[in-house]
Amino acid sequence: MFFLQTLIFFLSVVFISISISGYGCLVKLDIKKNFFVNIFLGFIVISFIITFIHFFFRINLLISFLIFFTGISIFLTKKKRDFYYLFDKKIIYYLIIFLLLIPIYLSQKYHEDFGYYHLPYAIGFIEEKIIFGFSNINSAYVYNSLWLNIYSIFFVQDKNFDLLTLPSFILYISFLFFSFNKITSTKNFTPSDYYLVVTIFYFLLKFTRISEFGVDLPAIIFSILAMYYFFKFSETEPIEERKNYFFLIIIFSIFSILIKLSTAPIILLSFYLFVKHFKYLKFSIFELKYLLVYSLLISFFIQQFIYTGCFLFPTNLTCLNVSWFNQDYLKLSQGLELVNKSYNLAKDIFTPEEYIKNFNWIYFWIKRNFIEISEHLLTIILPSMLFLLFLKKKKENIFTFKENIFIYVFLFVGLIFWFYFSPVYRFAIYLFLTLIFMLLLNFFYRKEFSKKVFIIFFSIFILFNFSKNILRLDNKNDIYFGIQKIHNKYVKNIEYSNKYASIFFPDNKNNSKNGWQGRLCWDIPFICSYNNLNIYRKNDYLFLIK
Repeated sequence: MFFLQTLIFFLSVVFISISISGYGCLVKLDIKKNFFVNIFLGFIVISFIITFIHFFFRINLLISFLIFFTGISIFLTKKKRDFYYLFDKKIIYYLIIFLLLIPIYLSQKYHEDFGYYHLPYAIGFIEEKIIFGFSNINSAYVYNSLWLNIYSIFFVQDKNFDLLTLPSFILYISFLFFSFNKITSTKNFTPSDYYLVVTIFYFLLKFTRISEFGVDLPAIIFSILAMYYFFKFSETEPIEERKNYFFLIIIFSIFSILIKLSTAPIILLSFYLFVKHFKYLKFSIFELKYLLVYSLLISFFIQQFIYTGCFLFPTNLTCLNVSWFNQDYLKLSQGLELVNKSYNLAKDIFTPEEYIKNFNWIYFWIKRNFIEISEHLLTIILPSMLFLLFLKKKKENIFTFKENIFIYVFLFVGLIFWFYFSPVYRFAIYLFLTLIFMLLLNFFYRKEFSKKVFIIFFSIFILFNFSKNILRLDNKNDIYFGIQKIHNKYVKNIEYSNKYASIFFPDNKNNSKNGWQGRLCWDIPFICSYNNLNIYRKNDYLFLIK
């Protein structure tokens, strides 16, 4: 039975991955793309399609199936097929890696954010077409994330919500396959290849559970891809190749930001290259492929406005005085800043204003985060240094990287931005990875790279990942087997209705003993909200006013 379930799961992942890749094939680039690059691009195309469709329709099962089968059709009908990427000489490696990574998916433990806004967000997509004032349901929705839009086509009824995490799983394994393929196929190693080596070691050791994914990991992956193609751009001489790498940097950077605003510094890569190489890049932004960039941005801003009344939240200058606009949400950023800066440790000592003022928060923030950040940094440094010990020394070091100064300036600006606005480690993973990589780069270039040594290290780390999740599967107390169990355990609800919709409230009083868990919506019927809302319909669109 387990074998059959594994086979069905494998075939489902392959089917969905091919469909996503099909959409990536629509993005025409004059460089050699592989199956996994098309998956990255395919996720971006699909996110736009879903966002656009949701302006006019609910995302039901029919639409979901049409999206998947259209992707398959595109993949099968394109001139140069990518089948050989699925069945080349590395297919055995891919199968083994995939099988060893399955426990990541099987051992998933739903975290609070999933019950707080990820799952209710997906339910909202299938229950209603786009809702004016959607953010008034839950303040978490004011920071819109395009990755959550993708969740809606993976929603299945009957309390089976495991599939909502499938796009993150597919993105994760695609990134690992992409990195593995690039590293093991390269003859002359360049900074971009070494960057993937450092990254893939860290990912295997630290991202070992689906609950760690959320919307953070997709944003991290696309930021790292933008960084990777920045290195590729710097290593490439032909102008046409550079133009295409520039496009990938822009599209991956923007998509990362539209998933998670905290990755905003990554856009500096595009600005730098555009200014430095303005002579031959100035006309490239008018090419047809950039239509995806502009469409993505326009759809995001429109969706953001419909949700909040602001085109770019929380910038007050972009807000209009529409009925669903909630002025109170402009103060939300202050509350999040206090949380990110560990105010909970000092709330008996300082007022919120005193805490932020004059950097009083730094001591408490260090107290709260020092061990976690140190652990993550060591997880990047130690495997890379250990790997270097097994490499033979070069006779001479002839490597120079002309973009060094800018990279360090970029990292400095990015880390300052992160530290000042939202100093939570996971928001800056791509920055720390890049920083440590840059510090180790010369050490790499003093060594002869060995693919055999890399495969040995990769195998050890993936076995570590596998064993860690196998142990979690054996520990049933550490795993939630289905959302319904959580719903029954933690949530009761009361309801009020009008002729337009029903509002369900989590019963906080009866569930206060469960703390934060007692305040989560999980799979409570839509609309689940803590707020008293005024509701009306106009032209079959729902308006929610707080």
